[in-house]
Amino acid sequence: MPKEQILDSLFKISEDIARRLPENEGTTNAYMFNRYSFKALVMRYALFNQRYELAARLAKEIIDSHKYELHPVYGDLFNYKADKTNKEFIMKFDMESHDNSATNSFRDLAPQYRSGNGQSYVVPTKALVDSYWTLQGRPIDQCPLYTKEEYELNPKLNRDPRYAMSIMGHGDLFYGEEINIYNPDNPMYHENLRASRSGYWFRKFVDEADAFRSGGNMHFPLLRYAEVLLTYAEAKIMLNDIDDLAKQCINDIRRRAGLDMTVADVTLENRTQQEWLKLLQNERRIELAGEGLRYEDIIRWRIAEEVLNQPALGHTRMVNGQKVTLKIEDRKFLPHQYLWPFHESTLKVEPGLRQNPG
Repeated sequence: MPKEQILDSLFKISEDIARRLPENEGTTNAYMFNRYSFKALVMRYALFNQRYELAARLAKEIIDSHKYELHPVYGDLFNYKADKTNKEFIMKFDMESHDNSATNSFRDLAPQYRSGNGQSYVVPTKALVDSYWTLQGRPIDQCPLYTKEEYELNPKLNRDPRYAMSIMGHGDLFYGEEINIYNPDNPMYHENLRASRSGYWFRKFVDEADAFRSGGNMHFPLLRYAEVLLTYAEAKIMLNDIDDLAKQCINDIRRRAGLDMTVADVTLENRTQQEWLKLLQNERRIELAGEGLRYEDIIRWRIAEEVLNQPALGHTRMVNGQKVTLKIEDRKFLPHQYLWPFHESTLKVEPGLRQNPG
């Protein structure tokens, strides 16, 4: 059966399911689907499968429901200040959803500090750091205030505030101590076994309260209201029907982040469809950084040959008058890797199925 025919059936069934679900989140079992959280999940996969009209309609239904809102302080969503009290998490991985077993985001993401738990398993790279545009909403290589090199050498210089709320690195404070990734006596020295080879770490989901505890009780977003706003905007851009609401969605996210809206307001200049798409793609990348959506976005936007065929790099500094950047590894992406291979057992069960190229 053709893929599009299967999707037609699945999307039709999903909307019927949504109508049957309770309208509001429960006071208990809040992690379970309600009508609008299920619509949000369907919305995501409608976008991923180029069903832009459906994605935009579902996003607008969620917006018009007024069930959710952007939390006023972006950074508080990802620590104990607001992980349990915000109205932005639509789908969530809360404590009840896993029988109150301990969470380990600090262990997996944080720097190793003294006898603490950090393992630095997943860390940001220079590519992500450089993708944070300026406070005025400009790419760092298109800003008249500073040069690209100045931005590379000082990632917090005139930067989108989401950078400092999402990422930490050389010169920042962690647990009251300055991070020095180049000092072998510093616990965050980049060559240490449990340190970050890029010299950067995520602040998201890393709360210092968990530094010396055996586990945490963090609630994690699986889908946030910000994604709904970005989905509406992207779907309308792809339909080349960029209305006032699409622009407002982007502005609302930028305003909440703390950008200088006298310049960063997207209504202040005209853009082509491709320019709108480039802006939206970067906005989505930094707004949702570290939340598990980037790889799927790279694949569906078909930009993997561009962004995954580059070395993974880290922190940049000046050494004897020369700009030096930490290198983690070379990376390579081939065109056939857009599709995963079928398992051998699947091919035996379905003899008419052909293996994907590669």
